[in-house]
Amino acid sequence: MADSLTDFVLGRLREERRDLREDQLSAVARVGTGHLETIQDAAHPALEVLSLDAWDGPPFSLAPVAELPRLRTLTASPGTLANPMEIAGLTGLESLELGAHEWRVLLDAGAVPRTLKAAAVTVREQDHLPVVAIANEILSLWDRHQIVQTRIEGNLDAPTQPA
Repeated sequence: MADSLTDFVLGRLREERRDLREDQLSAVARVGTGHLETIQDAAHPALEVLSLDAWDGPPFSLAPVAELPRLRTLTASPGTLANPMEIAGLTGLESLELGAHEWRVLLDAGAVPRTLKAAAVTVREQDHLPVVAIANEILSLWDRHQIVQTRIEGNLDAPTQPA
């Protein structure tokens, strides 16, 4: 229907945008296996959403998109960033999805972008309890309620008593 969520909300549907130049690039880009090969290929002033998918090559640098004025959303699969601290230079970010390690780097450095309106921690084949701690640290930056953890212990093999 539209090239991005922003375009959809603003009513800029694809039919209405046919008058744009054919060489104009999309506001949404995916880099990684099966998509664009480099961030440089995705970087242009109209880019709003960047997704970095897992791939076999070296981790990506965010330097090519550091100065882009409309970049609002970054999703980076765990291990795809060469230096998570480069996120601090993305001053317009509103939505950020990263792996637990990348969040830990930002939290430890006090470099979580204050412009965020949404955050997600990607978990792949790891214990979820440390992720709750990371999520609570992120929530505390905005004085939000913490995730409450309840631990239930018991013997599931205990025989039941007749009523």
